[in-house]
Amino acid sequence: MQTDFMHYINELPEIPEQSALAFKNHLGELVEKVNSMMASRADVGILTGNNPVLMMFDNHKNHALFMSNVFSLGAWELLVKTIPWVYRTYYNYGFDYAYFPAHFKAWCRALEQLLPPDDAAPLIKVYEWMQARHEDFIRGSEQYSQDVPEPAADWRETCETFVQGLLAADRTTCMEIAAKSAASANRLADFYLNVIQPAMYAVGSKWEAGEISVAKEHLASAIVNRIMSMQYLEVMKQPAQSKGKAVVTASANEFHEIGTTMVANLLEADGWDVAYLGANTPVKDFLEFVSSHDFYIVAISASMVFNLESIRNAIEHIRSWSVTKQPWIMVGGLVFNYAPELAEKLGADGYAPDCRQAVVLADKWLNNKRNT
Repeated sequence: MQTDFMHYINELPEIPEQSALAFKNHLGELVEKVNSMMASRADVGILTGNNPVLMMFDNHKNHALFMSNVFSLGAWELLVKTIPWVYRTYYNYGFDYAYFPAHFKAWCRALEQLLPPDDAAPLIKVYEWMQARHEDFIRGSEQYSQDVPEPAADWRETCETFVQGLLAADRTTCMEIAAKSAASANRLADFYLNVIQPAMYAVGSKWEAGEISVAKEHLASAIVNRIMSMQYLEVMKQPAQSKGKAVVTASANEFHEIGTTMVANLLEADGWDVAYLGANTPVKDFLEFVSSHDFYIVAISASMVFNLESIRNAIEHIRSWSVTKQPWIMVGGLVFNYAPELAEKLGADGYAPDCRQAVVLADKWLNNKRNT
């Protein structure tokens, strides 16, 4: 990903805790106000490329959740890395670049109208900064390139064939590749990192560029999930379970679970007794489950930036428990790949950039008590 704007971070103001909290507490009202202002514009069809207005409303909601995390965590690096991607993705789906400054101006007016002046002022400065850097963000979106994991040289042809199979909905080819590539548990990591992971990035890039539909992207994900389930049944019938108990989950409101499944499967293959909760586990239910078991490791994943809040809430609750119930907490997922420093800010013990490193980190913590 291009990071041309990193040197602009020092232009951004420090956000007082009270301002960040006011933004969070008025999130729903702010979104409704912005929705109303943008939908009532005479040029709304031009700005949105005549996409359904609900697509714009979804963006406003996600933007609000994202900015709430940015304000509360001071995650400016994440902000400047994300904006070019947002510009590029929505432009590829027909939105006019003029939509973005109009959107930012609407947020300024909403903040002025709904928050106390002292709370609103530093937040408005951020939106004014985004307006001022609009042309820079357009240029950045045109130059945007995602940091895509590449397969090892001896896996490249296999990965390319797998991607073609996914895009053609050719389940048979994809399943044959999986069967040949990972016939045992000790081959899963290589297959995951050299075929599935780069293949899903390739599919995601095509969706972001508007080259394939959401339906095709979902179908590719479904095929991969079915393949991973098949592999689990074939190669992990009697995994050793002696290292300790671990729970693996995607955060609340997080529906990207392929990476989470990889982590759960490799931990189990490594000898951990894994409870895998899958996607979109509500914080309350997750905490009740964790508190009722003696887990040595808790692993939580998020791909979408606006899901950081639920991870922080979960970690804060766990940290409030007695010392004897404190597990090691690991985080991972795309959002942490963009900004690894967020792991420490959220209170996690460590960050794993991929499924193999998750196993390395878990084994590093084995037989070590947390420093509390």
